[in-house]
Amino acid sequence: MFLKNMFKKQSRFEKHLFEGTIYDNSETVDLDDIKKMLQGYPSKEEEDQLVQSMTIVQVFKEFIRLIPSQLETPKKLKVLLTIHVLMGDIKHGRLFVQQFLGWIGWQHTDQKDALSKFSSVQTMIIQKLALISEIIQRSKLKSNINILFKDIDSNVMQFYKMINALNLILGQQEFYAQVFSTQSRIIVMEIYLLLWNDVIALFLMLERFVRQFLDCYQQMDQQQSIQVYELFNEYIKLTPQVKRFAQLCVFFKNCNINEPKWYQPTKKEIEELQIYFQNVKIYLTSRSKRLKLEKSSPQPKGSCQTTGRDLKKSQSQSQIIPKGDLKQQQDNYLSNTTMGYAKRIYQGNNASQAIQYTFESDCLTADVIKQ
Repeated sequence: MFLKNMFKKQSRFEKHLFEGTIYDNSETVDLDDIKKMLQGYPSKEEEDQLVQSMTIVQVFKEFIRLIPSQLETPKKLKVLLTIHVLMGDIKHGRLFVQQFLGWIGWQHTDQKDALSKFSSVQTMIIQKLALISEIIQRSKLKSNINILFKDIDSNVMQFYKMINALNLILGQQEFYAQVFSTQSRIIVMEIYLLLWNDVIALFLMLERFVRQFLDCYQQMDQQQSIQVYELFNEYIKLTPQVKRFAQLCVFFKNCNINEPKWYQPTKKEIEELQIYFQNVKIYLTSRSKRLKLEKSSPQPKGSCQTTGRDLKKSQSQSQIIPKGDLKQQQDNYLSNTTMGYAKRIYQGNNASQAIQYTFESDCLTADVIKQ
């Protein structure tokens, strides 16, 4: 690709793109380069007149089109970092993903070293994250979790897509530990931090949903409450994996992660849930069998009303275990986790200087590129 570019006239965008830190031999990507790319690499005259020669969609199309099919592994990692940053941009991320979904990645080659394998794994993960980019963006914005209970069926499906992505990332932990123990490059650390950024935001949104569920499951439709109960079980499985993922930062110097205040349902809460939903499943199974029998054997007209009364009576009796008063762990919990979760990128020479993670800020999860 680079040799080919020498024998044809390059556009200004192409020239600046390949001369910048995304494709040069520097250790990481300068965020100023990404900012200039988003502006279409304006000329001095355009900068003075505040004119942009390319639309943002044209910029994204050109960036994707110009990704070389053959590239050295360190440069692949810088391209992947740039893609991850653009996907997470609050203002333009959705437009970028629309263009990115058509990218098929690099041709598979023999992976002789850990860094090459890491590049391939990261390519797979980036493509997976692109498919749930809207969920990721939503997880990083302040929102009322009660809204998700208004359309349980649809939102449960969204949560399972999110859980699949988390399982894909967290399932690589042993491999990541092997890579990180031998590769201390800045670019590798920054990719890990961006992954952590997505993992913890998604996990905390699931946590908020689960905690709200613990306060209202007895008032929910029983069929829908069973769906959310299965999400609760997934949350319990994910918690220790996310904690271990946070510990991978020990492989890097100057890599500090602020972990949230991990929430753990009490043993009593878990036991109450288990008994309650055992009874719900028994009731729903018996009701289903009874309805099938009623359909197969027609009954006289007055029996329908009796069946309805019996059903309501049975349904109320199925809620055998009172939930009791579940203590709220902390009134300000959400201000210290998802609701206060923020990622800020400031101007700096590289992303490691520019990325800061905090659970204390009350800001929105910021643009990946500070405007």
